[in-house]
Amino acid sequence: LFACTWTAIHPNIPGLDDRKLAIMSRRILLMVMALVVPELVIVWAARQFFSARYTANEFNEKLSKKLAQADGDHRKIGEESQFTVTHGFFAWMGGFLLYVNGHPRASLTPKELLHFVHNGSVDMHFVAKADIEDRSKSDALSKGIAIIQIAWFVLQLAARYAQNLPITLLEIDTLAVAALMCFTYGWWWKKPKDVRRPYPIHWKNSVLAPSSLAYEYVVIILALHSSNLLAF
Repeated sequence: LFACTWTAIHPNIPGLDDRKLAIMSRRILLMVMALVVPELVIVWAARQFFSARYTANEFNEKLSKKLAQADGDHRKIGEESQFTVTHGFFAWMGGFLLYVNGHPRASLTPKELLHFVHNGSVDMHFVAKADIEDRSKSDALSKGIAIIQIAWFVLQLAARYAQNLPITLLEIDTLAVAALMCFTYGWWWKKPKDVRRPYPIHWKNSVLAPSSLAYEYVVIILALHSSNLLAF
């Protein structure tokens, strides 16, 4: 039960200042959520998938228009430079970190990334899907093996039920969680797993740096909240 849930969780990229204890605690919390309210994790995974797909389509559409304006035709983006669902997942999980004057500032939201790339404010070389998958700690084979193990467990329970053999409540609970985790696997199939380092995006020195970023604002709010708790 715990192994099935642990392998199904696909956490986002941790912050640069996050320690191993914080990263491990966050993942354990996600695992507990998957055990207690697996339906919530499925909805969360589905929402991430649709957001990643929308981001991929929007990114490709904007870049196609930009290439068409530059080349004077209606050329589409080639498959080698296509922004895929994997790219969308990578963007939503904090995979693109903005560097200003050589120093890391904050992870970019997909909307900020698209805006800066479209306006030419950043130096960004296209990141191939294979390069993102290379950073992932899991692939289709490992995920497929996990699903096969779940299917084998289901077949064993079905055979015991057909033979009128006893089945414990723990096995029934494991069956329910494993079945729900299959849906989670499906939504997160193209999401990179356990990526620890984001891809650097460098701000051009000739362009005025942005005054504020979404994730930067969130970090400031969390820091103020933590300081208030310590003061209390």
